[in-house]
Parts: sequence; structure tokens; C-alpha cells
Amino acid sequence: MSTAGFAFFEIAGVPRQRGRAYGEGLRGLIGERDRRWRHEIETNAKTPANAFIEEFLQQTDFLPAIDRWTPDLHEEVRGIAEGSGLPYPAILAAQFMDEEWWFQRQGHAHCSSFGVAAAAGRPTLIGQTMDLPTWMDGFQTLLLIRGARPGLDAYVVTAAGMIALMGVNSRGLGVSVNTLLQLNQAADGLPVAFVTRHLIQTAGLDEAVRFLQGVRHASGQNYVIGDPVRVRDFECGVDQVVEHGGDRARGRVWHTNHPLVNGNLRPDRHEPWWEQKAMDSGTRLAALERRLAGSAPFSVEQAKSMLASRDHGEFPVSQEVADGEDGITFAGMVAELGPDPRLSVAPGAPSRHPFAIFDFRNGFAATGCAAE
Repeated sequence: MSTAGFAFFEIAGVPRQRGRAYGEGLRGLIGERDRRWRHEIETNAKTPANAFIEEFLQQTDFLPAIDRWTPDLHEEVRGIAEGSGLPYPAILAAQFMDEEWWFQRQGHAHCSSFGVAAAAGRPTLIGQTMDLPTWMDGFQTLLLIRGARPGLDAYVVTAAGMIALMGVNSRGLGVSVNTLLQLNQAADGLPVAFVTRHLIQTAGLDEAVRFLQGVRHASGQNYVIGDPVRVRDFECGVDQVVEHGGDRARGRVWHTNHPLVNGNLRPDRHEPWWEQKAMDSGTRLAALERRLAGSAPFSVEQAKSMLASRDHGEFPVSQEVADGEDGITFAGMVAELGPDPRLSVAPGAPSRHPFAIFDFRNGFAATGCAAE
């Protein structure tokens, strides 16, 4: 399946209501994602999908953490299930993408992120390539959530039926992420999608940092968070949250898929499959550094060019379908976090797909996109 573009959808109301609207409005796409996900489960796990989902939920205990730290998002997930007509356990388990990867002792760790603090009249920039398994191509979704919390709207880049992958809010706070499978996990922690979506809905950077440092994390993950002035980067594992300073003097950070400062490592990280992932992540990290480490001003267009880069034939930042691996750049994002935040998104590899620009005043009308 080749990427055709984003499904655009605007939701509002209390959590259960907006979840139900999301599920109803994208019912066909969410249903197709569920069907394809089940096929992947049965191919990889060699077990019926329903049995796998039941076992996955029984052997993990994420709900107490979700209900403690993000009860509103649990309500939204229940609404998605009701609106889509799919079983609640399947919609719930579909939120646990990173957690399913470590549960199955596999994973697709291939995202490249960055943040550049405001300078010389240019607002803070934050963004990434979101790289996912190839089977997810075609489920790119951009949600515009009106009233995500009182007085705050949010753009959320996600896959159909999921609550979040990355995004930005109308207060000028943006979030990008990188899987860090090498860090320890917790079957009773807060899953990545819930952490990310809550961060997108926070009113300011300090509040976001307190949340990151206060929760128990289910999965190893790097979070780059920016506001109109600053940018910060945190490697989060179950027992340790460590800030990665990057280039502090210039207010720049960049990250891929291996820990740079967090030593809370899982004991099986020396298995042979890690070597290939380490080469991939290190090569992309160097590609980002070449563009960000200098003293020259860094523009929005340079950010987009960096995410579209293919400096290395085997391990490019922008991963195209034709590269032959079981993975693609699912979406690219660059957020400008000024007084009037703007979001640029590409529905696939930025080396092949142009960025469309959205703001909060005009919504999807900014580019003539029709919300479904």
C-alpha cells in the first residue's frame, strides 16, 4: 500500500465524546488498521490475534498507571472503541505499540528527532521522522483536537485509532519521540502513547518536564519537548529519567534510537539483532549532527531538508518504501513554536512527500484540506 496522504479529522468535547467521534468518523480506516494489525500478529506471533491480545493484556498491567496519570485518555480510548464498533480490548491494546514491540522481543526503532531553541527572531523548532513498520503505511492521521484542555487546542499526528504519536499545541509546546528499546521496561508503567498525548496537552514546558519525571514509564523512550523559547531532551526508562543536554551553548538537541546518557539498560541488549540497530541509529545520529552542530542559523527549510536527507544508502534519515526494509518513514513533522504555532507535516518520507502547513487559527482550511 502506498501512502496517499493524511486522514484529517477534527474532534472536540469531553474525552468519551471526542473518542466516540474519532471512532465513528474514521471507522473504515480504523477497522482496516485493526484487520492488518491482526494479520501481522498472526504472521509474527504464530497465534490467533484474539489469543495474543488477551495474553498481552493479561501479562501486562498498564491500566492502573493509565487511570492514575491519564484517566481522561482512558475515557477517550473507550470512546474510540464505541465509535469504531471494534472490541474495547483490541482498541486498548492497539495503543500499546512500543510495549507490544518489547513484549514480542522485536521492534522497529528508526526515528530521528531534533529541537532548536528560539534565536535571532526565529521561534523554537522541533520535529522528527516517525518511522514505523511498513504495514502501517496508509493509516496516517492528523487530528485537530479543540479544547484538548481548557483554552488549549492540539494537533496530533497519529495512526488511525491511536491517541498519539507526536504533535504540537496552541500554546506553542511541541513533542517528538524516539524509541529506546535498550532501556528497561515495566509491565505496570505508563505506555508511550499516553505519555506523549498527555505531554502534547500540557500548557508549558516546566509542567511537561515534571510529568515526565513523575511517572513510571512502561517503555524506554526519548522525548524532545520545546516551547516558544527553549528545548529540552529526556531519555526515559522505567527507573531513570535523564536529561540529554545536546549542544547547550546553541540550544540544539538531536537524537535517534540509542541511549546517550541513560544507563538503565535491559540485560539482553547484547543479542545479535542489536548490532544492526546500533549501526542504523548511529549513522542517522551523525547525519543530524552534521547539520545541527554548526554555529550558522538554522531555518525551517533546513529542518525539513534534514528530515528529507538520505546521506547513507542503507541507513537514511528519510526511509522510503523502496529501501527494502520492513519499515518506512510514516510521517515527518516540523513544528514552529512561536506565538502563533505552525505545524508542517509530510504523509510519509519527506524525501518523497512535501510538507503541508497548518496553524490553529485556520485549522485544516489553511491548506484547503477537508476534515472528514
